[in-house]
Amino acid sequence: MSGLPNIKHHQRRMKPQAQKILSPQEQEKRARRRRAAALVIIIILAAVSFSFGKYFEFMQPDPFDGGAYAYSAYHILNGAKIGVDEKPSAQLGTLLVNMLGVRIFGFNEVGAEIVQSLLQIAALVLMFLAMKKLFGTLPAAVGVIVASVYLSAPVIAKFGNVKEQYMIACMVIGISCFVLYQLGGRWPLAVLTGAFLSWAPLFKPTGVSAAGAIGLFVILQPIFRSRTLKQTGVDILLLLAGFVIAIAPLYIWILAWNVQIELPYSFVWQELGKMLPSGAAEQKAKPVTDYVSGSRKLVPLSKQWPMVLRYYGVLILPIVLAIGAIIARVTRLIWQAVSKSKSNVKSYDRFVLLLAVWWILDMAFVWISPHSYEQYYLPLNASAAMTGGYLIAIYCDKVKFVANKTGWIILGIFGLFLMIALSWHIFFGLEKSPHSGRSYEERSRGYLQKYKEISRNPDYPWQSVGEYIRTNSQPADKIYVWGWVPGIYVKAQRLSSASRAFTSTMHIKTPDELAEIVTGLLAEFERQPPKFIVDTHNVHFPYDGRPPLELWPILEQQIVKKANLKAANTDDAYAEWLTKNFGADEAGRFRAMKPFREYVMNNYKIAKFFGQMVVFELKNPPVGKESQ
Repeated sequence: MSGLPNIKHHQRRMKPQAQKILSPQEQEKRARRRRAAALVIIIILAAVSFSFGKYFEFMQPDPFDGGAYAYSAYHILNGAKIGVDEKPSAQLGTLLVNMLGVRIFGFNEVGAEIVQSLLQIAALVLMFLAMKKLFGTLPAAVGVIVASVYLSAPVIAKFGNVKEQYMIACMVIGISCFVLYQLGGRWPLAVLTGAFLSWAPLFKPTGVSAAGAIGLFVILQPIFRSRTLKQTGVDILLLLAGFVIAIAPLYIWILAWNVQIELPYSFVWQELGKMLPSGAAEQKAKPVTDYVSGSRKLVPLSKQWPMVLRYYGVLILPIVLAIGAIIARVTRLIWQAVSKSKSNVKSYDRFVLLLAVWWILDMAFVWISPHSYEQYYLPLNASAAMTGGYLIAIYCDKVKFVANKTGWIILGIFGLFLMIALSWHIFFGLEKSPHSGRSYEERSRGYLQKYKEISRNPDYPWQSVGEYIRTNSQPADKIYVWGWVPGIYVKAQRLSSASRAFTSTMHIKTPDELAEIVTGLLAEFERQPPKFIVDTHNVHFPYDGRPPLELWPILEQQIVKKANLKAANTDDAYAEWLTKNFGADEAGRFRAMKPFREYVMNNYKIAKFFGQMVVFELKNPPVGKESQ
């Protein structure tokens, strides 16, 4: 017996461990902990890039658009009449947000950037909730992380107080509210949709993309038998109610108080007016060079399309996600039509139309303006992130229901590494400029490079100019900045002598239009001479090598001497050179600037140079007359 195996011991050793049976309460607790852990991870991943983006924005003031918006808001809040004393460049929505920010936080961009941050946080939260309900947790996580990364990416995010970011937040909130409403949410969500989407174009007209996508989606739902006619009628009424509630107070304010500012959606009324015979005749009688058409003459489509395609290449990840989602949806539609099977139809399928149209419009709208500034490419990332959720949702369904999961899990891991590869340059920098196509000396414009730049706390020339003026003037003194660096006003904490305190369109205007601007400026200067005038020498647009329209012939004399130009006088020689190299219109603009140059040279002295910028100080202020 001793040689026989110990059967009892063997059976006891081989007996499987009994699994602990959890109560329903314990199972629910574990599920809640898993969901909480997943949510924390998603929040951290989305918050990292968002926090870096906010750090960049708050630590680096905007010398351009943001400075202009803050200046106009401060001037108006200090009693300037809109359209008379102050002619803002900001759209109505941007102006109002900046007025709110300046009212609370003073003459700076901080308040507006805080408002923008709160709007973006709300947008990302609602995006996650809408995508989670529509597609599931993983697609929502991917969507919100991609949106957070790309909406904060230094290569396109520029500065904080820019109109595109406000517009995007309104579009995302509106689309998210609408999706939640369509998925069984209560009617106030539809009203909020109409309200937020009505405000998006108040920051920038291209904000109509989201409203256009929803309009098409709502109209087509009865045709696709996804909603009844009665439900569609209710949807339209609720959306219109939200639109009216949000926009009506603005019309009342503008019309009742005779505020000299464009009405909301004025671009729509203007286009409709041009279609009328009287409007067409008036436009023909007095043609005006608008921002886009005037710019198109300087940068034709042949020069624009390489820039656009380079930026598309930089944003390859969100674009691939959106294109993949659209291809997947079309493929499923074809398969369902061929197989005549309804078993594969998912509840989220119908929303691809809404999100894809929104994204396609955002992609198309970057072609409207030939400027192709980096911030123009921000909107397409939010719509692409939401559209791409469909592709991830299909993958999740496959992993969940297929018998052999190994292959799909490997595919998912490959997809994750592909996403990292396609977005690597966003974090660690680019080798070439997407705008010009020229190579950088070293990798640039990634999160890493931007963090190093901000950490050095650089003092840019425009900031030194503003600090110099602030130190050497009194708060009541007025100044004027020629060129598109309105941030100097904010840094100097000084107001302008002119109602049109800044311009970026000097090279876009015709010579006659520029002459009118110069005449208006000089008339205002005669009433109240600025103590300092700043010539920024800033060539805002176009970027084709043409010299700036300067206020003192510094570059002019250098060019005439270097090119060994011969003529009766320097101005004539320079005008001939401009005609030869940049066309007769540019020479005409130079001649239109002559009264401005003479005014500066007769009444001002060069106070100091800051890099390429020149500060002029008034030589002989009126005796016995204090600055107004």
